[in-house]
Amino acid sequence: MVRPQMGDAPKGGPSEASGSSSDLPGNPRARYPDRQDDHEETATSADVVCVGEALWDLSTPQGTSLDDATQLSLTPGGGAVNVALTLAQLGLRAGIVAPVGDDAVGHALVAHLSRCGVDVSRMRATKSTRTGLVFLTHAPTRAVAYRAVQEEALALRDALPRSFDASVVHFSGLLPSHACLLALAQAARHAAREGALVTLDANLRPRLWAGDALERADPRSLLGGVDVLKVSEDDLRLLGASDPRDLMPLLHAEATVVATFGAANTRALGPFGEVHAGGPALAVESTIGAGDAFVAGLLSVLAREGRAALRDREAIERAIQRGNEVARSSLAERSLVVK
Repeated sequence: MVRPQMGDAPKGGPSEASGSSSDLPGNPRARYPDRQDDHEETATSADVVCVGEALWDLSTPQGTSLDDATQLSLTPGGGAVNVALTLAQLGLRAGIVAPVGDDAVGHALVAHLSRCGVDVSRMRATKSTRTGLVFLTHAPTRAVAYRAVQEEALALRDALPRSFDASVVHFSGLLPSHACLLALAQAARHAAREGALVTLDANLRPRLWAGDALERADPRSLLGGVDVLKVSEDDLRLLGASDPRDLMPLLHAEATVVATFGAANTRALGPFGEVHAGGPALAVESTIGAGDAFVAGLLSVLAREGRAALRDREAIERAIQRGNEVARSSLAERSLVVK
């Protein structure tokens, strides 16, 4: 049963050892859920493959509460989806690994992503969960999520392919599931063996990781296989760190940390030393989506310049600058005021 929640992980649900999918776990060829037949499609090469959650955002008009709304706009959501869509808009070959419900809601999401130029051949329809819904209301801005987080996490575990065939494999939106985190860590190691640059946006939503979530599933177990780690102030706090330097011992020697402290302050640490960068301060009602847009801009540079960029101070500065440009553009497109 999918429970309404304010972003918190639901109690109950399937055990960590359970989970089922309409495709065999580990099959590198995931069928398109919106196809009318049972033929499988082979995933194509990609510049970036995004791994994580796929859901629908239902938004009220600006200045309208959910109580007063008479209509809602429907847009794809979830960190992996947002990054993949933005990368496709930037002209990169972007793919996504994510489960959706094997129903009309999930099929419609996959069809929409495909029309927008995202490679959906690694997505998987599953009867073990439903496609998540998030209601966004703007008076004031807040999110009300209808999701079964543990079921989604196990479905993502079962959707991970044997081969990514990508220059960059990007993980985002970690969910509090020990079984899923173990599978993601293994997938990250496999992607690295394939020669991919492995990146992670922790995106540890505080409401999802409240209570004993960190005891049940420690996201730090994933960091050792990551080449680039992006964290926010909230992520640092939840990971028990006060400074991005505190995370360096958890990463391999050549890894990079990119830490954002709002739009005007970004720090990056790695083999190149330390970079301080940022953009203009933003005067906006809501910055929802800006973080994913920043990550897409960052990845667009790393995908083009490759692993050598992680040792090049100027390349990291270019990547951060591009991330800020794309984030500001994303906010402007949503008719928000940018200072």
